[in-house]
Amino acid sequence: MAKNLQQVATGVHRYADGLVNWYLVEEGDALALVDTGWPSSWGRIEAALAELDRKPRDVTVILLTHGHADHLGAAERARTETGATVWGHHMEADRIKGEQKGGSSIALVPRFLPHLWRPTTLGFVLHATVRGFLTPRWVKEVTPFETGQELDVPGRPRVVFTPGHTEAHSSFHFAERGVLVTGDALVTRDPVTGETGPKVFSDALNSSPDEARKSLDALARAEADVLLPGHGEPWTQGTAAAIERARNRA
Repeated sequence: MAKNLQQVATGVHRYADGLVNWYLVEEGDALALVDTGWPSSWGRIEAALAELDRKPRDVTVILLTHGHADHLGAAERARTETGATVWGHHMEADRIKGEQKGGSSIALVPRFLPHLWRPTTLGFVLHATVRGFLTPRWVKEVTPFETGQELDVPGRPRVVFTPGHTEAHSSFHFAERGVLVTGDALVTRDPVTGETGPKVFSDALNSSPDEARKSLDALARAEADVLLPGHGEPWTQGTAAAIERARNRA
């Protein structure tokens, strides 16, 4: 298996796409793609599918934690290539479609500026720019889901509402797999500071830092062995230990 592709739980695979992660969840002949990396990531998604001896048409659903360009990046290309349905929280759908005023990832640029003295921040900005962060490709068709809904898709995840990074950021609890995909509600590598280990994203890049910290309570109720963040390595010591670490640091 390619070094970028890693099995992290039964039927769950992580792809480390530069400084962001996306995931593939298998169930029978079908696959769920959770987040889609950068606008330039479609070729890497194809390669990961081939590595698993799968074809694009095997992807039946695309789940988005939120509408920033390093997570929805290749979603529209993936939708048209696979025929999959793209799902996002009903309050995040306008951002995902590019219809929310101030919802573009470009709006994050001023927040990065005070931190560009950090080599880690500058490195992330350059890395993201090359991969299309400033030129999002919006999704034309989005199927909305609701807070707490169990989705009838591969892995049957439950939607955990974790606002703060964006107004309607959502995480996905694959309870039967012992997996919690946390997106940017909880990361194990902060792209701004370079800090590693479970933590809330840097305040500079959260729409509401207070809400982001409160969302740890929602994550704490989702028991899982493995936490899969949008940035950083998988956490394999369980939800409780991750949340304790994150709260202490917050």
